[in-house]
This record gives sequence, structure tokens and C-alpha cells, in this order.
Amino acid sequence: MQEAWTLFPHLIEQKINGLLEQAEPNNTKAYQLYKACKNEQLWRNSFELFNVHLGDYYSVPKSNRAKSYFDNFLDRPMSRVIYDSFSLNFRTAQVSSMDLLSIADWSHNMIKNNCSTDSAVVSIDVFTRTLHFITSPPAYEKDQDIEFEDFCIAWKKIVFTLFGNRLDIEFEEILKEVRWLNKQRKMTELNYKNKHHSPHIYLTQTEIDWTSSVQVAAFENESAPKFPLSRGPDKEKLIHLERTVRLYNIISTSTRTEALEHQDKVRNTLLDQCSWLLKNQAS
Repeated sequence: MQEAWTLFPHLIEQKINGLLEQAEPNNTKAYQLYKACKNEQLWRNSFELFNVHLGDYYSVPKSNRAKSYFDNFLDRPMSRVIYDSFSLNFRTAQVSSMDLLSIADWSHNMIKNNCSTDSAVVSIDVFTRTLHFITSPPAYEKDQDIEFEDFCIAWKKIVFTLFGNRLDIEFEEILKEVRWLNKQRKMTELNYKNKHHSPHIYLTQTEIDWTSSVQVAAFENESAPKFPLSRGPDKEKLIHLERTVRLYNIISTSTRTEALEHQDKVRNTLLDQCSWLLKNQAS
């Protein structure tokens, strides 16, 4: 229990952002996706049937979803632009009220037990309202990548709305304690990063240009260029990149379903490798 309390800031972030992993598009977003496919002549049937397929798609764990899965329901494969619009945030997602209540109940018990308080500011109702504020954000509020401080700010707004300044003293004591936990977590993460910081890598201008070209090609979903020198790369990171480029190009031209299912994963790996090299190069 004590270990879970130490990790409370991280766990609440994880639980809130995890709501998007299980969410389906709300009615407005579902209709937008339907119209996008309709306008591109990818779909000829009703919105109701399209919505059934959306439910099937979003019922698959996010890590296992693939463009090819939804393409099976369409007259022809959709473009990458349309597929990218299938990504959800808290403005476009329909979040389960039961999931919100479950997180609110968990938050209530964690703080009540570890801060030894039964204050109204840590009630299940307060946390349910806080989570609803975060997952149904008004204009100018964040709609994804929620951090612990975002949770604290939303919590403070709800407490003020319900109680005004009446419970400020006890609320600030509790807030101080949970923010201290978050500060400790960030310091631990920073120390770990400093200890395990990867050294810079020296790249020639030819190697930089090639890496940049590969990055652009992957971003545009185009064939990636081969390494420009016939002898091939001689640095370990570039050798790994060249192998990924070869795999990426093979999958890009393949028509086999099992190969296409890995396309997004390989493309993301390629983009990550290029990003790391360009960020850490010391030319």
C-alpha cells in the first residue's frame, strides 16, 4: 500500500490517460469519420452500420489496432490522413462513466487512508466531478496527455466551485502532500535520466542527410532511400537504422496481410531511430 501511495501521481496519470485506450468516439466524432469515408467513396452503406464497425475497431486493444483492420470493412483502403483522424482525445472520445467512478473511488481511498483524512475535499463525488472536468474539457483546457499537475488544478477548481474558500486550509495541506510526492517522483526520474544519459554520436554530413531523408520518407509513407555509400554504414546505430529501412521498404510493397499488420510498428520504429540520431548527433 505504501509503495502504491508513493506512485500515486504516476498511477493517477496512467489511469486518466488510459481511459482513452478503452474509449470509443463520441457521436460527433463517429459521424465525422463516417462522412470522411463517405466523401472519399470508401463507404456506401448507412451510418448505423459504419458505427457498428467503429465499435468493433475500438474494442481491439489500442496496441493491436491496425489500419488494415478497418480497411477490411471499406470498399478500398483509406488514406493515411483519414486513418490518423481515428485517434481520439478527450474532446472526441466517449468515456465510460463506470470507469470514471472506479478511478474516483480509488483516488478517494488512496488519499483518505494515506493522508488520514475524511475531509469532504477527498470525497468520491469531488473526484468524480474532477475527472469529468478533465475528460470533458471546456475550451482552452488540455484534451490529452494529462499530467498530475493538471489533475491537481482541476481538483482545486472543483473544490472551490463546491465549497468556496471554506475548506482551503485542510485542502491545501492535502494538496501539499500529494504535490510533494510528485516532486519526489520527478527528481527520481531526472536522476535516472542523468545517470543513463546516452552519449552523443558523431555523424558525417552524408549520414545526417541520409537519416533526414529516411525520416521524411517514413513520415510521408514513401519508400525510404538506401544508404548512399556502397560499403554500407559502419556505426552500430546506423547499421540498425539500415536494417529497419530494409524491413520498412519490404513491408511497404507487400500485399500480404500479416506483413501489413506490422507496417505501423516498423514505421514508428524507423521514425524513433531517425529522431534519436538527429537529436543526439554531434557533427
